Amino acid sequence: MKIRISLVDYLNSAPLGWAFLHGPMKGRFTVIPSSPALCADQLAAGEADVGLIPSIEYQTIPDLKVIPGISIAAINKVRSVLMVRPKGRKVLRSVALDTSSRTSVALIRLLLQRRMGLSPGLVPHPPDLPQMLQKCDAALLIGDAALKLSPEDYEIVDLAEEWIAWQGRPFVFAFWACRAGIPEPAELVETFLQAKRWGLQASEEIAGVYSTNLDLPKAFLEDYLRFNIDYDLGPGHVEGLTRFYQLAFDSGLIPEVRPVRFLPLGIQVESPAR
Repeated sequence: MKIRISLVDYLNSAPLGWAFLHGPMKGRFTVIPSSPALCADQLAAGEADVGLIPSIEYQTIPDLKVIPGISIAAINKVRSVLMVRPKGRKVLRSVALDTSSRTSVALIRLLLQRRMGLSPGLVPHPPDLPQMLQKCDAALLIGDAALKLSPEDYEIVDLAEEWIAWQGRPFVFAFWACRAGIPEPAELVETFLQAKRWGLQASEEIAGVYSTNLDLPKAFLEDYLRFNIDYDLGPGHVEGLTRFYQLAFDSGLIPEVRPVRFLPLGIQVESPAR
C-alpha cells in the first residue's frame, strides 16, 4: 500500500509538494489535499502517514518524527501571516482568529500577550476578512487569503517579522512529520529532500499556475516564494522552534514540551541557491 501524504493546499507549501503532484515522484504516494489544521487531524487519526503539519501540532500528537532539513519558515517578513485592522481603528478589544492554522493562532497569542502586553478577546472565525472585521477590531489572516490583501487599506502586523524582532530567531510554521513505524525512513527522508530541491527549482512554474488561480501577478508570487518563505530546517530554525514551544508551554498553550525528534538522515542536507 502506498504511503499517504497529507499536503496543505497553499501556495507557500506548493514547492514541497510539486514533485509529488506534477514531477518525478508523481504516483509514488497517495496525496491528500488539506488545510494546515486538517492535515494535523488526518495524521493524528491515522488517515495519513506523513503530513505537512503546523509546528505547534507536534506537541499534541504523540510519537511523531520530523523529516530533517525541510520546513515552511520565515527569516524576515512572511507576508502571509498577518494581523489586520482597518486604518484609524485604534482600540484592540477583540481579534478574529483564522481557524485554518493553529500555529499562527498560538503565535499571535504569544505576541499579543508577551510582546505587546495586550489581552483582547480572541474569536475563532472562518477566513472571511469583511465578516471578521465586522465582528472584531482586528483579524488574523493566513495563507493565500493574506496574499490577496490590499495593504493600503489596512494597518498590518506581519507576525513573522514581529517574532524575529522579538526573539532574533527564525519562525517555523510547519514541517513534514511522520507517524511511528514509517517504512524505510532513511529512504523516505532522501525522497522528500529530493522533492524539496525539485520543487524549489520549479518556483517560476508554480508562481505562474498560482497567478492564474489567485489572480495575482506572477512576479509578486515568485518573489514571495523566493524571498519570504524559507524552506530550510537548520540549527537556527530548531532554536526558534524550541523557543516557541517553551513560550507556548509557559503560556499554557501546550501541556508539555517534547524535544524535536528527527528521522535518520542518510544523505547530506543541501539547499539549492534561490
